[in-house]
Amino acid sequence: MNFKRFKLLANILVVCFAICLSSCVQNPKPRIVSCSPTMTEILYELGARNQVVGATSFCFFPNQVMEDKATGRVTVIGDFININFTKIDSLKPDLILTETNMQRRIVDSLRAKGYQVLHYEVKSLDEVFKCILEVGKAAGKTKNARRMVSGMQNELQTIHKRIANLPRVRVYMEINHMGPWTFGSESPLQDMIELAGGINVFGDTAVGVFMTSNQEVVRRNPDIILSPIWLDAELGGWKGITPLYEIYTRPGYNQTNAVTHSRISYYDSALMKHYGPRLVLATKKLAYLLHPNDFENPAGTIPWELGWIK
Repeated sequence: MNFKRFKLLANILVVCFAICLSSCVQNPKPRIVSCSPTMTEILYELGARNQVVGATSFCFFPNQVMEDKATGRVTVIGDFININFTKIDSLKPDLILTETNMQRRIVDSLRAKGYQVLHYEVKSLDEVFKCILEVGKAAGKTKNARRMVSGMQNELQTIHKRIANLPRVRVYMEINHMGPWTFGSESPLQDMIELAGGINVFGDTAVGVFMTSNQEVVRRNPDIILSPIWLDAELGGWKGITPLYEIYTRPGYNQTNAVTHSRISYYDSALMKHYGPRLVLATKKLAYLLHPNDFENPAGTIPWELGWIK
C-alpha cells in the first residue's frame, strides 16, 4: 500500500475512534435544571425524574415534583421570570431547559455563563412533538420520547375522528381579560381547538398571543367564550378568575351567541397552556366544553366550569 494512502487511512481511523470515544463518554444521564413547568412535566413523563435537580416555584405537575421540592431533592431556582443564577450555579447542571419569548433574556444570560440551554417557543402541535423528541434525546430518553409522542398523536387522532360529523363551534378563548388578550394561528391552542371540533375566531391572525378589543370580540361573534383560572398550589385553591358578571356585562357582549345561549365557561389555564404530556387531556377537555352532549368530562380535570357570578 502506498505510504501516503496508508497515513491518510490511519488519520481517518484516529478521527473516527475519537468521535466514537466522545460519544461513549458523553453523560447518558445529564443533571437538568428546568426553568419551565412544561419542561418539568415532559421530563417527569419521560422518566427523567431523578435527573431533574432544579425547577421553578411554578412547577406543580406531576405530584412527584411537589414531593421532590418538599424533600429538597429538587431545588427551587425561582419563578418563571425571576431566576436565581447563583442557585443554578450551585447545582452544576449539564443541561438547562427554557421556553417562550418571556425567557429569552434568561437564556442569553445562561449561555453567556457557558451553560448548555435548550430553548423552545412552540407555535404548533408539530413543534411540541419535535420539542419532546429533542428533550428526550438530550436527557438520554430517546425511546421513551418516541413512544410518548406516538401515543399522544394516536389519542389526538381518535378525538378528531369523534368530532368529524359534529358542527364546528366558534371559540373565543381569552388568555386574560386585562386587554383582553387572546391568541392567533401561531399557537398549539389553535391546533387543539380544531382537533376538539372548534374554530378559533381569531385563527386568521398569524401571531401567537396578542391583545385584541372587546369590540372585535363582539364583531367576531363567538358561540362560546372560555375564560382562564389558575391553580395556586401554595394556597391549595383556584385564583385569577374573571367573574362571569364582568364578562356578561361587557359592552356589546349581549349580542354574541355565547352570551345569548349562556355559553361562558372557565378553563384550567395550567392544563391548557402547558404544551407537554397533558395536552391530550387538555384537548379532551376542550372537546367536552365545546360538545358537552357528545363527550364526557374527562377524569383528572376540574369537575365544574361555571363559576361565581359576583
